[in-house]
Amino acid sequence: MIFPCKIILFLPILLIIIFQNKTQGRTLLLNNNNNNNNYKKLPRPFNNTVSAVFVFGDSTVDSGNNNYINTIAKCDFPPYGRDFSNHVPTGRFTNGRLVTDYLAWYVGIKDFVPPYLDPSLSLDELMTGVSFASGSSGFDPLTAQLVGLMNEGARVIGVAGVPPFGCLPIVITIDSGDALQPRRCIESYSAVAREYNSLLQRLLKTMEIDGTKLFYVDIYSPINDMIQNPIKYGFSEVTMGCCGSGLIEASILCNPKSIVCNNPSNHMFWDAVHPSEATYYNVFKAIRPSIDFAINQL
Repeated sequence: MIFPCKIILFLPILLIIIFQNKTQGRTLLLNNNNNNNNYKKLPRPFNNTVSAVFVFGDSTVDSGNNNYINTIAKCDFPPYGRDFSNHVPTGRFTNGRLVTDYLAWYVGIKDFVPPYLDPSLSLDELMTGVSFASGSSGFDPLTAQLVGLMNEGARVIGVAGVPPFGCLPIVITIDSGDALQPRRCIESYSAVAREYNSLLQRLLKTMEIDGTKLFYVDIYSPINDMIQNPIKYGFSEVTMGCCGSGLIEASILCNPKSIVCNNPSNHMFWDAVHPSEATYYNVFKAIRPSIDFAINQL
């Protein structure tokens, strides 16, 4: 079935975001009780007609679907969620919000993108946007078939590149040859990411057809800048996670018995794999021009 409306898709390596442009009004849900609300001071786009946000991907955008799946890739327990609303471990693989939560607020939909598998979701929540992402998931071959998407109404598609893989704490720990000092990004892995991003940008230029706009969303640059210039972003640690030793812990290895750093906002990574809320917020700010571009295409 072809939707009688336009859809914007963000197709990064880790997430897909769908915006639907509808004529009817949208519901703005504000249910955040966290004091960390500096993002709400940001100006939001005027005359915005986005009415829904749908997310697909892995643990970087999973807002709790794995809570309802038989898998060890879970994080619905402390210290995950320690900086989320009411300090609730929602199943997000970080200490607070995800990029997609900030994005949903920015376009005026809701403060948080809930997981699709949550049985308590209302019809309004389902219609205004949910996350289908699942931690530890990978690509299905059908994911790359953009034409099944275009037939469903996708007209503005943003494809994000990949981050500097060599800078993940767990990668540094396992593959650097020296897990403790000095801890540095593994350049060979990050070089592969840069080459991929370059080839991706060239490919996108050849894939556009009439009525469809494809554009690249740069994730590598803002993350790399945070690593190279940590003080600029208020970070004091960019090679180790906040949870546990910060070297290998993630998911069940980061648990209620784990030692946690005093101030997660000083750490670029929450655990040895996933960014902290502060990093997600900085990435969100960096991709705002891409979001604005997508909105202007509607």
